[in-house]
Amino acid sequence: MKERRHETRRTSGTSPAATLTSLASLALAVVAWPATSHAAPQERDRFPHVEWTAVLESFVDEKGRVDYEALARDRAGLDAWLARLARQGPKSTPSLFPTRNDRLAYYVNAYNALVFQGVLARGPEKESVWKGGLFSGYSFFVSTKFRLDGETWSLKALEDDVIRRDFADPRIHAALNCASIGCPRLPREAFVPEKLDAQLDAAMREFVEEERNVAIDAGRKSVTLSKIFDWFDKDFLSFEKAHGNPDPKIVDYVNRYRVGKPKLDRSFRVRYFDYDKRINGR
Repeated sequence: MKERRHETRRTSGTSPAATLTSLASLALAVVAWPATSHAAPQERDRFPHVEWTAVLESFVDEKGRVDYEALARDRAGLDAWLARLARQGPKSTPSLFPTRNDRLAYYVNAYNALVFQGVLARGPEKESVWKGGLFSGYSFFVSTKFRLDGETWSLKALEDDVIRRDFADPRIHAALNCASIGCPRLPREAFVPEKLDAQLDAAMREFVEEERNVAIDAGRKSVTLSKIFDWFDKDFLSFEKAHGNPDPKIVDYVNRYRVGKPKLDRSFRVRYFDYDKRINGR
């Protein structure tokens, strides 16, 4: 009791001006504290993708072709990125991935980077990751294991059990690159969460507006599509159903992104190109 009274006397002996100044400072501190504690995650608190962009800019050209031989000679940047992927991810460091887009961008970039790693492990590959080389195509996508987010994954499991299953976004089929000419063009920048939707939209638009992926033969009333639309038709049709299309056809999804080219006729017969499995090297 004596101590508390002593504190009261000391406060009462303070000048009115000093007291007002102290109260004002305290009020500002109280107001400022919640704003700081509830602030949105800063860029430094999110998983960075700049290392992957640096690799892409250095070894991928505007057509999406990769200089694997140069990469094999100078792979320090790729290895640093792979090491980061191995130790960090949505499971081991969830605070770095506050949104769905943070997680999806991570997995898409990781898949494409692990493909690079697999290609270099083959020699680097000069013909195709689907045959020949030190591994068969099956081994490349299924048997070969990679470290990611503290766990061991194959490329097929990463694509099917994480990217396709957990995100259910068919646009990823225009973003994942399996080191083949038949794949979508590999961009020279990483997919990043803050503009991921725009990047995926642009990738799918580009993919369906390329003649090599969508070709119309009006005379024969047929359309020929990339084999990707055949392999993953369930992804595209499920998306259409989920968005209100009761009787979807694969061309319905394609037409969503045919902005600068004629829409496909739903009555036309659908065929599929043979997949070009040659390596996307240069």
